Amino acid sequence: MKLKLSNLLKLSFLFLFLSSFSLSSCSNKEKELNTFLNKIEVKYENIAVDLGDAYWNFYSAEAEADLETPKDEFYNLLINDSLNTFIETWYPKRTEIKDTILKRRIEMWHNVLLSAKVEYDAEIMNLRSELEGKFEVTDEEDTSNYDLEGNILKLIELRNKKAVELGFDNYVHLTFETNGLGYEWFLNFIDEMDNSTLEAYKSLVDETKADQKIDQLGQRNVYQILGQFHQNNNPTDLNIEDNIDLVKTSLSNIGINYDNIPAKLVEQELPPGIGGQGLMINIPNDFRAVMTLGMDISVWMHEMGHGLHGLFNSINTPILEGYEWVPGNANPSFAEGMAETMAWMTRNTEWQKKYTNLSEEEIIKRKETVKKYAPAFIRFHLFNFLKETELYLHPEKSFEEIQKELSKKYLLIETEEIRTQDLNNMVYVVYPLYLQNYLLADVVACQVHVKLEEEFGTNYAFNIDVGNYLTKHLYSGGEYFNWNDRLINGTGKPLDIKAYLDFYQIK
Repeated sequence: MKLKLSNLLKLSFLFLFLSSFSLSSCSNKEKELNTFLNKIEVKYENIAVDLGDAYWNFYSAEAEADLETPKDEFYNLLINDSLNTFIETWYPKRTEIKDTILKRRIEMWHNVLLSAKVEYDAEIMNLRSELEGKFEVTDEEDTSNYDLEGNILKLIELRNKKAVELGFDNYVHLTFETNGLGYEWFLNFIDEMDNSTLEAYKSLVDETKADQKIDQLGQRNVYQILGQFHQNNNPTDLNIEDNIDLVKTSLSNIGINYDNIPAKLVEQELPPGIGGQGLMINIPNDFRAVMTLGMDISVWMHEMGHGLHGLFNSINTPILEGYEWVPGNANPSFAEGMAETMAWMTRNTEWQKKYTNLSEEEIIKRKETVKKYAPAFIRFHLFNFLKETELYLHPEKSFEEIQKELSKKYLLIETEEIRTQDLNNMVYVVYPLYLQNYLLADVVACQVHVKLEEEFGTNYAFNIDVGNYLTKHLYSGGEYFNWNDRLINGTGKPLDIKAYLDFYQIK
């Protein structure tokens, strides 16, 4: 039976009308979502600024640190029923959203809210705040018998328990779901670093045992090996003694005027385990950093790198600006990579020729030593971050037992006399499962500096166009792109572990 032409036209009109209505309805829902998130994100940023300011006082001791009020405000915001409903509704169908910025905001809010269900759980937040109070910079001596280690272990237990309630095997799996890396990727990264450095590290061990005429490698020997890397990696014998002056000069060399950016760098004794603390109080309008006493120029430049990463962020969308106060709101590996990119400026040969009293021959010799001992540096990083990871993965083991097992596996210690550390480290409280980011940061910084040399030549540390290059290709987009896309944008390829190993001549 054939339809008349008029009926076909009517059906076509009806189809177009319904399609138009559907698109219009979808568009209206997206507008409603966008309007709601705009209001929420203004509140989110205001609280982030207050908490950043409080942490500044916590570390710098400039004023009394009120961490509780902004944390409570974050808690009330992040348990907001409407916010959680919006994200739970839109996250599964985010691919339907045509506005790419809105889509990315949904993804970031999903990570933030998932992480908040752990870190802003009332019991966890209360214990974390209690522990933070024990690390606060103050002139008062703590004479209490507070069980610091026992309560950090309790915090780890609570995080694991909450992660299981949310459907994860443990807190490690949840963290790598939200930090942009992925747990399987993380395991592959560990295996690649382990397998690639094992033989080279064994050669260092054999050489050490032969030189010192010992049958078994001990912990002290390992630290002597590792010391060779660090003693030669960071610049010495500087001809500009004031670190802040050298920071300003180094930035000026790449086209960035320190005096024109809202940054503040100071020195202050910090809690154990923290060498420097860079805080983006208000992105992109207020960066402050505090370095513990006696830190070398590389630490100062590292913290300044955090500042540049935030101060030249032009995304202007709070949830995509990368505030660190709620896990899941930024990729910490990339953030540390941008910080370490500045630290690597001090390891540039031309920079060292100008700002140290070392001869060119000495600089070259030091760099050869760094490459020789790089396997120890990499394996120590594996040991250092896995000892925390294992606490979450294997709560049945003691911290001492974990350290001894990892010392033998990654550092190849052969004696039973292994002196272990306690849990008296604020990083485990405030920045859980964070330490792997420092090894990844070295990979990122290496990749960026190889690219800078390709683009600007060996004298790139003195090229005023470098600052603009870093801003355009790595800083400006905030969290709009994922970390690997940002690396591709800045260097032409994703994270390249092989190139990193080749840089250190690890075969």
